[in-house]
Amino acid sequence: MYVLVLIGLPQHEGKITLVPALAVVSTEDLPWLIGTIGARKARFKFWMRTLERSRNLKWLLVNSFPNETKVSNSHSQSVLPIGPICSGPNDFTKTLSFWEQDLSCLKWLSNQKTNSVVYVSFGSWVNPIGESNLKNLALALEATMRPFIWVLRSSWRQGLPIGFLERIFKQGKGLVVSWAPQIEILQHNSVGCFITHCGWNSTLEALQFQKKLLCYPVAGDQFVNCAYIVEVWRVGLRLNGFGEKDVEEGISKVMENKEIGTRLMTLYERIMGINGDNMSGPFLLKSFVEQLAQENIYHSSKF
Repeated sequence: MYVLVLIGLPQHEGKITLVPALAVVSTEDLPWLIGTIGARKARFKFWMRTLERSRNLKWLLVNSFPNETKVSNSHSQSVLPIGPICSGPNDFTKTLSFWEQDLSCLKWLSNQKTNSVVYVSFGSWVNPIGESNLKNLALALEATMRPFIWVLRSSWRQGLPIGFLERIFKQGKGLVVSWAPQIEILQHNSVGCFITHCGWNSTLEALQFQKKLLCYPVAGDQFVNCAYIVEVWRVGLRLNGFGEKDVEEGISKVMENKEIGTRLMTLYERIMGINGDNMSGPFLLKSFVEQLAQENIYHSSKF
């Protein structure tokens, strides 16, 4: 065994998959392996205890979509993948955010060509890619001469190359914002690809709006998510680094790959239940509420 079952620490380095239908990941990429040895053991123990307790639940509501994997559920409870529950752009209300969003980027997007813009966001972590990578990515994005929107908190910008912000503003090719309305950006037809850390919410939103993904996972479940994006669903590519050649080749390959676009459409139809199999998030959530109501009526009638 690559992983010692009782404590969750890899005993050997290498590739691992628990079931043939699942993505292959490195032992270094297991999502609980963050922090000190003690923290890793504690996190693994917490996850195992949570999974064991879940066996006694009648329903499990999961923020995912039907047939995310080809692994069937062998337990008696209903596993309901209820996310995303919005079926289209008109169903969304104002995005909730802890930070003030810069809505000016939406007007800028409207002046760009269809599928031309590169959207870059690594989530809300504090400088998740490090100062050296930050500088390299800035120079690489500038060198591509492609329009881009980069979500970069003001506190992270000290590592940017001198004059970078002034140059891209003057050229009109790039836009750096502190926080962005991500759903509105991803559903915009000017956006051609998304450079992402592969956080699960970002991944689901990109799939829902059929955006090609260029992946740079940083920590936790992001490596597993990346494996699914690249190897299982094949709707994106992994970014090898932040050098000019790496970024330009990565963006070109993912944006020019028509097969990725076809696979995104197929995945979108599965996620949104367009194929008519009554397995969309809204349908399953409604079904759960109806079952729960029936359970309450049944138990009330016994008293």
